[in-house]
Amino acid sequence: MNNSLFYGLILLSFNYNCAKVNSQEMATNAISQDSVYVGPIHFSDDLVRDDSLYTATIRVDKRQNDEYVLSVQMNLKNDAYFISPNAKRDFSGKFTLAIPHSSKIITNGAISETPLSKEELDKGEGLVNFVQKNTHYKQNLKVLSNENFEVNGYLQFTIEPRCSMEKIPFILSYENGKLSIKMEGC
Repeated sequence: MNNSLFYGLILLSFNYNCAKVNSQEMATNAISQDSVYVGPIHFSDDLVRDDSLYTATIRVDKRQNDEYVLSVQMNLKNDAYFISPNAKRDFSGKFTLAIPHSSKIITNGAISETPLSKEELDKGEGLVNFVQKNTHYKQNLKVLSNENFEVNGYLQFTIEPRCSMEKIPFILSYENGKLSIKMEGC
């Protein structure tokens, strides 16, 4: 037993000496890595619309079998804002994700908003849900067909303070069992 203990201590001592790292070198490496700028990450199958007031990134991810989620990441710039799809009143420029009725694909449930916008009092409009920070939207989709198909859709909203109606058309394309999104005309 003493021999086992002796060999164990020698092995432990050897491992401890091999694992010694110069802490100053480690700190220098950490500083070098932290100073590298990393911009927004987009995947090759993302649809990205970049504007002076916003960047909209739209993508489709598979959940299971015939269920997908359409995600829209809205990054706002220069104090821009728009009206949430959760606004109770009817506004012509409310954030809308439009996918026409089809026998091939349907929306499954309501669109979700994260973080949720809060209702606030606007001088001329009454109570409104303004989106004033970066927000993520998700819409569940269900594919109803095994055949290849394409369905046109669009994202629409009025961006403020420019007061311009923005429309981002896209195509949901189902090919060989995979749903993807692409820009109309590409």
